[in-house]
Amino acid sequence: MAKIDQIANDISTIRRKLVEKTPEHFDMRHVVTAFFGALFFGFTFVLKGLLFQVGLSLTNMELMLLTLATWGILTAEIYFVGYTRVPDPHKRPFGQFWAKRFFTYYIIALFTSFLLLTLYGSQKFAAGPYDIFSLVIAISFPTATGAAAADLLGKY
Repeated sequence: MAKIDQIANDISTIRRKLVEKTPEHFDMRHVVTAFFGALFFGFTFVLKGLLFQVGLSLTNMELMLLTLATWGILTAEIYFVGYTRVPDPHKRPFGQFWAKRFFTYYIIALFTSFLLLTLYGSQKFAAGPYDIFSLVIAISFPTATGAAAADLLGKY
């Protein structure tokens, strides 16, 4: 009887992971996957000359709108790719599901953007801290999208 129970549990686990693709609890594996996704997307944008020209000329309003757009896209990715697969949303509220992923992805995006800009010596083109900040915000849009996409689409 114990073997049958073990087989039933194994089948249930396989169904949950492969067929239903139920989101797992957020752990360090998600963080690492998101970091590599942010790196992958960030590499394609960090060396673009036009991005530097645009990033250095962004106004405060444009930086705010870019940040809000990034937050909106992250929220949409988290909801439509991940949360819609939660089997019982009443037991797992969206706010909790969202907050863990949103803040992790966005912090990873900012860190990765700054890291890539620093590694490639981009601060030489910036006149001061505000220009570096503008470039980080400009590159955080694709890195945030990449962080969420790599983690969410890879799992679900």
